[in-house]
Amino acid sequence: MNDLPSFWAVIAGVVIVVILVRRFGRGAASRKDGLGVDVESDLLRLCRGDRALADRLIQHELDRKPDLSRTGAALMALSRLRDDNR
Repeated sequence: MNDLPSFWAVIAGVVIVVILVRRFGRGAASRKDGLGVDVESDLLRLCRGDRALADRLIQHELDRKPDLSRTGAALMALSRLRDDNR
């Protein structure tokens, strides 16, 4: 039952990312100048710089839901990792 609020938070995050990508183009999601959303760098930061762990978490989300984009999978992984660290 307590997974429901986190589910809606993840859905809201995915919607925001999709809107940003459509509004500013595909390059906006990976810009380093602070104008875009870089979910993978946030995930990498939460993984304390462990690129292999971040990639495994993203791959796990892609295995669970193959229709996700890499950014969507990174957002789901970031959300799950934050929930686990509570």
